[in-house]
Amino acid sequence: MKRILFPFIMLFMVGDIIIAQDKHPTLSKSEVEALTNALSMDSAFSTMVTRDGDPVKLYENFKSDLRTADSLWNYDQEHLSSLRDIGSTKRFELLPLIDWFTSNDSLISESGVSYLIRTDDATILFDVGLNLHDVDPSPLLRNMKRLGIRLEDIDAIVISHPHADHIGGEKWEGKGTLSLTSRQIDLGRKRVYTPIPMTYPGLKPVFSQQPTRIAKGVATIGVIACPLFFGSTVEQALAINVEKRGIVVVSGCGHQTIEKLVRRTERLFDQPIYGLLGGFHLPLTEGRNIRPYLKYFYTGRLPWQPLTTAEVTNIADMLKLKGVQIIGISGHDSCDSTIAIFRNTFGKSYTDIIVGKSVSLQ
Repeated sequence: MKRILFPFIMLFMVGDIIIAQDKHPTLSKSEVEALTNALSMDSAFSTMVTRDGDPVKLYENFKSDLRTADSLWNYDQEHLSSLRDIGSTKRFELLPLIDWFTSNDSLISESGVSYLIRTDDATILFDVGLNLHDVDPSPLLRNMKRLGIRLEDIDAIVISHPHADHIGGEKWEGKGTLSLTSRQIDLGRKRVYTPIPMTYPGLKPVFSQQPTRIAKGVATIGVIACPLFFGSTVEQALAINVEKRGIVVVSGCGHQTIEKLVRRTERLFDQPIYGLLGGFHLPLTEGRNIRPYLKYFYTGRLPWQPLTTAEVTNIADMLKLKGVQIIGISGHDSCDSTIAIFRNTFGKSYTDIIVGKSVSLQ
């Protein structure tokens, strides 16, 4: 994954405000010892870290990114304007087009994300999948055809974050662009919203760094910096204001953490959080599509301090106490154990994220 330099993002976010930043923090003796122990005790971790470069430098970069991300987060939480005037929608439907589980064998599963969101006034494509084998038509286009979704029916495309499994494949990641299949097809006059400056032939995608209204009742919640041990990134989520219910948050990977997604949404809206749907990157156990690199390096934590069952349970309990009425955890980046915790906590309020199966409120 490509590492995004937060100072570049910071320049846009805070304008003339200077945030103190140590670009090259050194490791303490205890930090070096923790890193050394982790390398000696976990061969998979050691192989991945040493293959990517100097382990000490990786740790130092991560420390730097953590500090910068904290500064950006605190500044934005204090200065962002509310989104009380975006309106509302009576209709909300989320139809997974790409994810790990499918409703039948005629649909293609991938370790990526693409969701179709329908409201009163708009049809929005949120992320565009992985297309691992770089084929045309891609799994996304094939699933769309199978489900009767036409490209011309889509009003806007929103990209959560610039990782390959959300922008259409690895070959586009390094080029700062996206694609719905192995070639960049004509998107007409569609509006495209991206969390970093990106390009697309014939279009000028909107860099939606700040919270941005997409349609009546629909907005992004703004870019949040996500420090990761490998490949730090930025991510935005969608918030849909459903009439007489509240805000439904749709997330791509949740690298921001659920805590920050909740706090940002509460900062922007008066309405309560009614639901959270999508990817939240809560891997507890390996297996299925969860590999060591997903478990260790993309949770925003130190690799030798992975998530625990107790921590995931506490997250589910926190959301339950906040009155969340509907929740669905994507299988593309969370393990079956995590999904089971949320299913047990929420009971009938839990909904599976399955390609071809709609989640509807009306």
